Amino acid sequence: MRDLEIVKLLREVGIRPDRDLGQNFLVNGSIARRIASAVPSEGSTLEIGPGLGSLTRYLLPRCESLTAVEISSRMSDHLMERFGNDGLRVVNTDFLSADPASLPGYPFRNLAGNLPYSISSPVLFRLVQDVFEQVRTAVFMLQREVAGRLAALDGGRDYGKLSLQIWPLFEVEAILDAVPEDFFPPPEVHSRVVVLRRRKEPLVRRDAYQAFRRLVKVSFAARRKTILNNLVSVMDRESALRILDSAGIPPDSRAEQVSPEGFLELLKEMP
Repeated sequence: MRDLEIVKLLREVGIRPDRDLGQNFLVNGSIARRIASAVPSEGSTLEIGPGLGSLTRYLLPRCESLTAVEISSRMSDHLMERFGNDGLRVVNTDFLSADPASLPGYPFRNLAGNLPYSISSPVLFRLVQDVFEQVRTAVFMLQREVAGRLAALDGGRDYGKLSLQIWPLFEVEAILDAVPEDFFPPPEVHSRVVVLRRRKEPLVRRDAYQAFRRLVKVSFAARRKTILNNLVSVMDRESALRILDSAGIPPDSRAEQVSPEGFLELLKEMP
């Protein structure tokens, strides 16, 4: 699907791409095929934000079962007209507010999508919710900056709340990059496709995971502050100093200087 074909489809559907909604349609079929090939064929797959079906056309013949969630009613109608007879199930709703358990095909084993940049982080945070605990693989096209933050575990500017909340449950692998010309209209940023594979055993027990998320959020609440000063927002200073000392973390460290394993030690010492 190239630029002229996309333009023709958009005119037929009656849609103008909305940059505020991150509507940049993938036109490079080779990239769409590679994304689809990274999605396991077994089990039920949910595609998020399929748009005009650039990725759907390659997922559909591959997946055992495919459901697409699309917020645009016009594009939902287009998808049903184009792929409905091939077994695609289309739900016209906002993925971020939808109850996944109410979607046809639930529980899902795989997620996929060329995600609008404006919702990529919220989608990733939904992935760690209990309602998606059956998901084994997620393949997403993301803004390259977001993909960098998702994979960053060695400290620095990109390391933070996103990577640490995903890390206990999923391994992250970048498989290819995309340039602006691979989309219509071309975005102002570069993109990257990542595969998230659920760990056989989570690094944080299920009953402790929400406490781990809260710890990470508090620790990175103000990146320029020390981890001690962030922790004293939720406990007294003496307790914060004791916990940091027990975990072997210098109180003058910033959160970005604490390794993922350091946060696990810190979690063990939390009341």
